Amino acid sequence: MSVFLTHHTQSLLQTALPPAASDADSIAYTDRQDRLHDLLVRLNNPQKRDALVDILQTLTEIAAEAQFQHSTDEALAWAALNRCIVAVYLQIMEALLSQAARADEEADWWRMVEQRGGGTAWYLLQTFPGRLKKLSDQMLRTIRSHNRPISLSTFAPSSINHLLPPIMFIRICKESLFPHLQHPYNLFKTNPIELTRQECKVKRLKLEELRDQTAERLGVLSNLRSVVYDTLAGRGSLDEARERLANIVCLLEWSLTDHDLDSQEARMLSLSLPERAMQLKDLHGPEAIRKILPQLQGLLSTSLQVDGSRSDAAIRSLQRPSRLTRLWPRFVFLPPLAYLAFKVIFNSRAQLYATLADTKATAIGFWHGWVLEPVRGIIETVRTGSDTAVVVSKEGLNSDLDSLERMVTALAKEKLKFNPVQLTELSTQLRQGDLTPVLKIYENDIKSPISSALTGSLIRTLLIQVQKTKVDIDLAASGIDKLLRSQELTFAFVGVAPSITILYFFSNWLKNLWAGSSGRGRFGGRHRRERVWIAIRRIERLLNAPNTNSNLSLEAIIQNSTGRHKSLPPSLTTGLLLLSIDHLRSYGVNYLPPRSRLQMGFLEDVDDLEDAGATLNREDRLLVVQRMWRSWGRVLGWGGDAVGLSELH
Repeated sequence: MSVFLTHHTQSLLQTALPPAASDADSIAYTDRQDRLHDLLVRLNNPQKRDALVDILQTLTEIAAEAQFQHSTDEALAWAALNRCIVAVYLQIMEALLSQAARADEEADWWRMVEQRGGGTAWYLLQTFPGRLKKLSDQMLRTIRSHNRPISLSTFAPSSINHLLPPIMFIRICKESLFPHLQHPYNLFKTNPIELTRQECKVKRLKLEELRDQTAERLGVLSNLRSVVYDTLAGRGSLDEARERLANIVCLLEWSLTDHDLDSQEARMLSLSLPERAMQLKDLHGPEAIRKILPQLQGLLSTSLQVDGSRSDAAIRSLQRPSRLTRLWPRFVFLPPLAYLAFKVIFNSRAQLYATLADTKATAIGFWHGWVLEPVRGIIETVRTGSDTAVVVSKEGLNSDLDSLERMVTALAKEKLKFNPVQLTELSTQLRQGDLTPVLKIYENDIKSPISSALTGSLIRTLLIQVQKTKVDIDLAASGIDKLLRSQELTFAFVGVAPSITILYFFSNWLKNLWAGSSGRGRFGGRHRRERVWIAIRRIERLLNAPNTNSNLSLEAIIQNSTGRHKSLPPSLTTGLLLLSIDHLRSYGVNYLPPRSRLQMGFLEDVDDLEDAGATLNREDRLLVVQRMWRSWGRVLGWGGDAVGLSELH
């Protein structure tokens, strides 16, 4: 069962609990009471159709037995019957909602083909082989009707003109090429794209008519919800409860009749509903149970299946072409076009093969060199780290520093006559970068540079300063090396990011090429957000529509059953509202981030808009719609992005 219907009708399954047994009946449960309790336990949750048929059969067997010996037996039987009515009610609601949603989805597809630029011509190309096949089949049937053998000469122009006069040929062409167009038109003077657009419009209007018929039945059952709730809750007298129960059964039967505009069955049944309800009302006790159960079984086993088959057949004749029909132009035209493009670009076959080989080698090299190896490097870095020097090694730095220390201490020992204590202090100063004694010697030597260069220590002090510069450079490189090692993981991710980005866009392109564009993009894609925009707009239009009911007899039955005489919304309006709200809820559950504040807030607004408890009036629900426009218009692109043209698929 759909999430929407489960939420919309969950309170019904919580009513009509079995009554408490009296003192006289609570001494010991009979076998019949045990079986009835078992049925009630099974009916606590929504059941599938087959399981519900078995439950109804079991309850029928119990009711067919002798008169109930205890009042508890009859009370339990009525409680089980009420639960069965709720289950059948939910089954019919789900079937009607599914039919209306399917018709609405197909009508939306035809609307997209009709309005989208180039979509009609593309649809004509997609269906052109099928139209030619229908034309050839019709011509062959006509030729066979003249008892003419089929041969190549049969299709000569003279033979065709003899067998098929121009008027008959034009009629066959119209019936085969554009069978849905009933208005007069000139086949050979009218633009075929315009005829195709008219065909799309005819199919869309028929599907919308079918959707509205189903939505009206759905709206009647939705307006009946309060009657079902009052009956299950035991409100009012026993006669009122029996009358409500009879009305429910009759309206369920009415909802599964043929509601075609030319059907007299639905009209006659609508007029006879009060009389049929009175017949059931006059029954009492077990007799009423035995009378209602076969009707429920017939609704579930026969009427629901017949109605589903009738709806499937009607939609099948108007639905979009098959996926193979829509995709064959791509399969047929893309390969030769691609071949011609390659042939234009590459002059020789050898060059083409060389290009393909280079492309393959490039793809393999990209995968191994720019994806696998960097990823392996990242994993290795995370697992073990890296002590490898990037700019300068630690041993090289220590070697240069030790060499500088030996050069300075030797100079200080020879020229300054430093004792061991002074040499130790000089080594400490040198490690801190202080060369003051060497610089003093250099300052004295520079006073007489020529003699100092020939006989003094000027050259020696210059070489010591060169070594000091090398040590400083090594220290700076060591700092850079530490910085690079600390950010090694960052550089690894930066290096692999472009290749991962290329793979991401390429995989998305392949997925969209295979699956089409219906689910592409944020929050389900533009097409789904456009459909949600259409749904919320339809809800606002329906809430602003005048409150006029087209079936006054059904409205009177529901009002009399509730006893409130409150003006009910039109059944068609209610059904279309349920259809649009179901679409909003399905979108929120399936395409918004699960368990997020966005999804929770959207579904809360849908709950308020649904108003399952019937506590909000029309003005209050319009306020909810305005809040949804404010809250979700920018997030879901209702201000413009969602309204763009979606790609035909």
